[in-house]
Amino acid sequence: MTTDISPEPPVPELWQALDEAARSCAPPTFSYERIMRRSRTIRRRRRWAAASLGAALLVPAGIEIAAHSGPTASHSVTSTDPRPTHSPTRHASPSPGPEVRIVRPGEKIQAGLGVWYLLKPREYCDATTTHGKPVCVGYLDVDQPGAVPMTMSVHPRAEGTVYILAYTGETPAARITMTVKGRTSELPIVRLGGRPAYVSTYAVGPARDITREQKTGLTSNRPVFRAYGGDGKEVAEMSSL
Repeated sequence: MTTDISPEPPVPELWQALDEAARSCAPPTFSYERIMRRSRTIRRRRRWAAASLGAALLVPAGIEIAAHSGPTASHSVTSTDPRPTHSPTRHASPSPGPEVRIVRPGEKIQAGLGVWYLLKPREYCDATTTHGKPVCVGYLDVDQPGAVPMTMSVHPRAEGTVYILAYTGETPAARITMTVKGRTSELPIVRLGGRPAYVSTYAVGPARDITREQKTGLTSNRPVFRAYGGDGKEVAEMSSL
């Protein structure tokens, strides 16, 4: 024995109620035709973008091919104007002066090859990397200048010879030079603030065997230092040991 439980078709009253409910619903915001138009627009834009990208990628290649296939450019420029051209007159610039450094009392100054020194109001003190405590030279004649215008310290090294000079002449030194084996070099000027007549300088020259030079009397490796005033005249000269 079987039992039939299949659903029965709705009665006419139910069909009528469903139709009325369906008619009362609001239509969708986006119609089918509008959605199809939107999809076709998107496809067209994608095809246009792909074509533009392909053209952009082909342009550099075309330019490069044209550059390699074209004639070689010349760096010379030829003018068809028969009139001569005149370049503006260049005035010779004056030679630059020496490097001037203003330091504070006790400020460390590197002279080269591990040698350094500092300035005090009436003396200068130099030292090396192996001797941390500097040895001072002075008192310098800065109150009554002219008696001993130049003072020097020499530090022989295997790589070269370091010279440290202090000048306290009556005329302030604007330049100091070193001449060794016929070659003259401009040296820097280092001084304390407010003391233009008390200047110092340093230089690194060729390596020297000073003991051998003193025994043989050889003087070709000994540098000569000269100080010049603001008018260019020599105001002091000193030779090394």
